[in-house]
Amino acid sequence: MPVVEGSDLVQLQRRRQQVRNICILAHVDHGKTTLADSLVASNGIISQRMAGKLRYLDNRADEQERGITMKSSSISLYYQEAEDIAGNPDYLINLIDSPGHVDFSSEVSTAVRLCDGAIVVVDVVEGVGPQTRACLKQIYEEQLKPVLVLNKLDRLILEKQMDPLDAYFHLTQVLEQVNAVLGSIFASDILAKEDITKKDNYESALEEVDDSELYFSPSSGNVIFCSAYDGWAFSVRNFAAMYAKRLEMKRTDLEQVLWGDFYYNSKKKEALPGAQEKAKKPMFVQFVLENIWSLYDIIAVRKDKDKLPGIAEKLGLKLAARDLRLTDPKLQIKAVLGQWLPIDKSVLHMVVEHVPPPHKITEERAQRLLYPANVDLSSLPAETLKLKDSFTGCDADSSNVIAFVSKMTPVHVTQLPQNRPKRLTDQEVQQRRDEVRRRIEERKLQSEQAELEKISQGVEQLSTQVEVAKKEEPEPEQGEANEFVFIAFARVFSGTLKRGMELFNLSPKHDPRQPTHRKEDEATYASRVTIGDLYMFMGGELQLLDEVPAGNIVGIGGLESHIVKTATLSSSLDCTSFSELSIMATPILRVAIEPVQPQDMPKLVKGLKLLNQADACVQVSVAPTGEHVITTLGEVHVEKCVHDLEQSYAKIKVNVSKPIVSFRETIVPAATVDMVNEAIVKTAEDKDVSKKIAIQQTLNKLGTLKVIAVPMPAEAVELLEKHSEFFKELAAIPRNQLLSEKWTTLLAAIKVKLIAALQDLQLFGLSNLSTEELVNRVWALGPRNCGTNILLNLTDYEQPDFWSSHAKSDTDIRSKTDPRKDFNSSLVNGFQLTSVAGPLCEEPMQGVCFAVLEWSIQAEGEDLNSRGPFSGQVLTAAKEVCRQAFQNQPQRLVTPMYSCNIVVNAEMLGKMYAVIGRRHGKILSGDLTHGSGNFAVTCLLPVIESFNFAQEMRKQTSGLACPQLMFSHWEVIDIDPFWLPTTEEELMHFGEKADSANRAKVYMDSVRRRKGLFVDEQVVEHAEKQRTLSKNK
Repeated sequence: MPVVEGSDLVQLQRRRQQVRNICILAHVDHGKTTLADSLVASNGIISQRMAGKLRYLDNRADEQERGITMKSSSISLYYQEAEDIAGNPDYLINLIDSPGHVDFSSEVSTAVRLCDGAIVVVDVVEGVGPQTRACLKQIYEEQLKPVLVLNKLDRLILEKQMDPLDAYFHLTQVLEQVNAVLGSIFASDILAKEDITKKDNYESALEEVDDSELYFSPSSGNVIFCSAYDGWAFSVRNFAAMYAKRLEMKRTDLEQVLWGDFYYNSKKKEALPGAQEKAKKPMFVQFVLENIWSLYDIIAVRKDKDKLPGIAEKLGLKLAARDLRLTDPKLQIKAVLGQWLPIDKSVLHMVVEHVPPPHKITEERAQRLLYPANVDLSSLPAETLKLKDSFTGCDADSSNVIAFVSKMTPVHVTQLPQNRPKRLTDQEVQQRRDEVRRRIEERKLQSEQAELEKISQGVEQLSTQVEVAKKEEPEPEQGEANEFVFIAFARVFSGTLKRGMELFNLSPKHDPRQPTHRKEDEATYASRVTIGDLYMFMGGELQLLDEVPAGNIVGIGGLESHIVKTATLSSSLDCTSFSELSIMATPILRVAIEPVQPQDMPKLVKGLKLLNQADACVQVSVAPTGEHVITTLGEVHVEKCVHDLEQSYAKIKVNVSKPIVSFRETIVPAATVDMVNEAIVKTAEDKDVSKKIAIQQTLNKLGTLKVIAVPMPAEAVELLEKHSEFFKELAAIPRNQLLSEKWTTLLAAIKVKLIAALQDLQLFGLSNLSTEELVNRVWALGPRNCGTNILLNLTDYEQPDFWSSHAKSDTDIRSKTDPRKDFNSSLVNGFQLTSVAGPLCEEPMQGVCFAVLEWSIQAEGEDLNSRGPFSGQVLTAAKEVCRQAFQNQPQRLVTPMYSCNIVVNAEMLGKMYAVIGRRHGKILSGDLTHGSGNFAVTCLLPVIESFNFAQEMRKQTSGLACPQLMFSHWEVIDIDPFWLPTTEEELMHFGEKADSANRAKVYMDSVRRRKGLFVDEQVVEHAEKQRTLSKNK
């Protein structure tokens, strides 16, 4: 197909009915980039023969080396419908290829936000992978229209050697797997929204909702079967069109029965149900799969080249002479099947048919994007609500311009279209020829001059060259500074974006409900920006544009100093800031970075700023110790970031520390069995609760605090963890401001759930209050007012109401007579300091309830500030008493856990289990994948044990097992960090020195050593003098 001119694509941008925005999503190595190659080849950008080998959209060197995609890349494609479709319309397809590796899942989020539909690719041999599930969940949350591509059918023929009937049953099972994942996501979402307060309603919410449009079905046209590497694909519709005349059936009727349990009755000339029951061949096997299997059998298995011309003639194909001379069977298959069932026609027709154009965005999706989740729509100004009409209509002529930037893409200056060498016109070529002739004649004249003049000229040239060199020295630094330009990867949702236009850049805190935010002079969270050059993405290349109408994906220059990662651009301050991107995985792997040469520190700081802008998921920060820390998703992500720093952004050598892993500290109920599972017999002294209570006086002995720490039930910890963002926003609200109705109801709902969750809270009989009264006495959450630890008031002091609809304030209580009111915030801050840095290794606490049993101040006739400010004394005492109370209980470390998915064959199963066992992992499941000899193993692995896990796994299993790690949850390490063997059985089992190292203590000491805290360790134990024995000669 000829190369499509850029001007044709620009014209198509204006016709919103003929624009489609799609992304390709899948698990790693399921064939996304190969499929994208085949679609790119349809536009003549690359050769059809190179599709799948070139990986055109993987334009980074490390992407080509590793064979995985690491970033989202966009390209605009032209597609024209076949002649038999009315009007023969042409379309503009904005295609985004995204990574499948879990370490780059943030790039998927940036792609999904800009699209209206998604192509979900599934490898038919491996089936649904964990990343496929994550992609389907994200598609559902962002309300995109998905279509399914079942890829690598050639593996069923050549690798698995299935016959057509077995392959059909295998395909139905893969399709069922995908639909089951979709169904579970849909059901969990509906049930989460269900109103459970209605007591009389016994019907499930699932019975009322319509899910007919949700699932994938070949008969409805949203499923395609293909082999992207071999360059062919088909839908049920393709074969229905081929067979309609021969089988004397309507094409539409044939589409409905070609997939499913139907067989063809040649006497009645109709399709009948019950093929499996009557032991008949399903129509899909008889008319579709058998034909493809026989072609593969002739070309790839028997390698019968002589039959190729006959096959081509029967199928109505025109094979070139060079195609008939091909010796590689794979290339022959590409030549024959690629012409008979072209992949681009099938896939792009399905996209055009099922993915909605930009102006048909659903009301729900528009509302989700435009308005934040916690905001009550009635509280928004009328102008803001009106914007929804121009947003859903996607009107290019609208005066309201709205665009969303999902990420900043680094582009080398040489890649910009304005810096590329331009093609010369005939006139310019002629001028250059004349110039060359003139120079040749001048040289002849110069050569005729005397030798002395030549020498003097040479000296002059040398001196001028030195001067020029001196002048040019500072220039490379400027070039270095501007070597990378950041292009905003964006989509226009309303209006037309033009070069030089002035818009507002709305930060996430911009809120049109505040009157000051809608006035340009007073809007603190909005700034004016000028739109620079506009670009159309063409894979690794860019094409300049003058304007971009609504509904298109665009690159915007000139915004790098205003936008860090994402932004909302609008012509009006009435517009809300778009909801944040839903990130599939949380960054958890932290490493400290420093330059090898200390004088390169300024370059590193500058490089880290560029890295922070270029990578959507990396978090760059400076630790309290002064280290520059980057937080990433995994080891591959760290390697990519370090490579980018060294090669592109900082251009210096850097040292990377061992990964820094966050832990948490908690307490647990007293153990009932020891380390060898022997029951612990408790004495009366062990049962004495008073030993668990910590008592602390202030420095001047005028204030006393009594506190006990108790572990919280797991349900309560989960509840507070889930709503931590809500409590964080709540704490940031200005004092004495009335909460909105939506927030008040959410706060009341959390309170009801917390009452239910704290039913099992064990207070050792120190309080007779009911659970509801206990929840009313919640004083504060920690750390940072939004954590999973509770400060509980069991004293006679009346604390500020945590659950009131007014924002928390001390001013209204201070007027009362109780002197303790003045020091309320000091005590709460002491609790916050303890909960943010626990006694084990100064890591945050989790799931600890600090119950204050007594708080007294002797204020009569005494100077409270006799030993320094009393508020500071209360803060110190509160901090110390909470630490003591924590240490009086059994302490434990909490470690983050990875969920690990591995696909491995049966021979390597034992070696894989050995690697997981060495790293203290837990196997959750190990199931045989149907239709293949592979096992899909799921396990949990502590994050601290995961370093070099992938390399070791590949080494031990000869590269046959490749793990995918994703953060799962926090888990308590059920070993006391200070445990030593004491009982006879423990000494017998573990030895006097506990030869097997205490895992919790090893982790704790590693964190303490990193932070420069005291580590209780003996470097040498039982040292003996060295004896050198002389060797007998």
